[in-house]
This record gives sequence, structure tokens and C-alpha cells, in this order.
Amino acid sequence: MHARHRERGFTLVELLVVVAAIALIAGLAAPALGSITGANARDAAGKLAGGMRYLFDTAALRHATCRIALDRAQRAWWAECAPGPAGIARDPREREDDETLAKRFSDEKDEEARRLLARTTFGAFSDQLVKKRELPGAAGFGKIHVEGRDDDDTGTAYVYFFPAGQAQRAFVPIVDGSYVYTIVVEPFTGRSRVVVGPVEVKE
Repeated sequence: MHARHRERGFTLVELLVVVAAIALIAGLAAPALGSITGANARDAAGKLAGGMRYLFDTAALRHATCRIALDRAQRAWWAECAPGPAGIARDPREREDDETLAKRFSDEKDEEARRLLARTTFGAFSDQLVKKRELPGAAGFGKIHVEGRDDDDTGTAYVYFFPAGQAQRAFVPIVDGSYVYTIVVEPFTGRSRVVVGPVEVKE
């Protein structure tokens, strides 16, 4: 007589372990896949461009001066705003006399008010659409060019959006391996568009 063998199925615990293992492997593979396909850089460029468009509208509607901070070392970006027509951050070594302030704040006639505007500080802008974000995977910033500023590959760069409905012209490349997506900010419309590949800057 042959003994009857009972077929044994998977238990619920075993199935959960298998599903968890598959999810873990997929989670680890996703960033690498993004680097291979350029999806990380493309996604980051799209979100940053959308944040810039939103901040341009916000500056005009709230009569505030806003800026996007681009931290190259931390591979992160976030938004900051100051009430009214605040000044652009300058090199602290530069001396600002009354004549310089008059040019920077030509709409303001009072000298003391100009000095106050020059000292206006920016605060973090708490909004889910422009909250602090890190670039995904191995994506990072390329050489950022902002109109009126010296090109620099280190530190934090800023792109400003003004109450009068204007922005600084800027080119912000997001790089991941051989993939490059450049965000181009137009100064008068505030339009931020994503261009595939690097963009040659012409002054």
C-alpha cells in the first residue's frame, strides 16, 4: 500500500515574506533604473519648473519678493519669500552707498526705507507645492546660470521672482549621468520650461 502524501501549500506568513522581499528588491532597483533611463532627472526638472511657475504667480499675487534656493551640495531646492520689494542678496563685502541703494530700489524715494529694504530677510515659504525637496537618485545640479550673477559651481544659487511680475533669467540644468534636462526661466513672463539637453547661454 502506498502512503498518501498530502500536498502542502504556502502559509499566509510565507506569502507575506515573499511579497515583502519582492517589494524591497523593487524599491532598491527603482533609483538605479531611474538613472539608466534618465527618469530621475526628467522628474526633478518637471517638479522644479512647476515650483518656479507657482512662485512667479505667488510673488505677483501676494506682492512679495520670492526666490528659489538651489543647494548644489545637498542636491536640494526650496522656496523663500520676503514681504514687498526686497533686495537681491549681494556679496557682503560690497559697500552699498545711497547712490547704489537708489538704483536698486528706484521705486522707493525715502533713503531710510531703502536701507531697510536692503536688510530685508527671506523666510521659508511653507507650501506643499514648493516645500524643500531633494533631487531623486543620483540626479544633481549642473552649472547654474542666473542673469546678473557670476556663474559658480558651489554653494547655493538663487533665482528671484518679483512683485511686479518679473523674474531673473536663469538656466538650471539637472544632470543624471549622461542625461541633462535644463530649466529655462523667462524674465518677463515667468515661464519656466524644460529643455532636453544642455543649453548654451548667450548674454
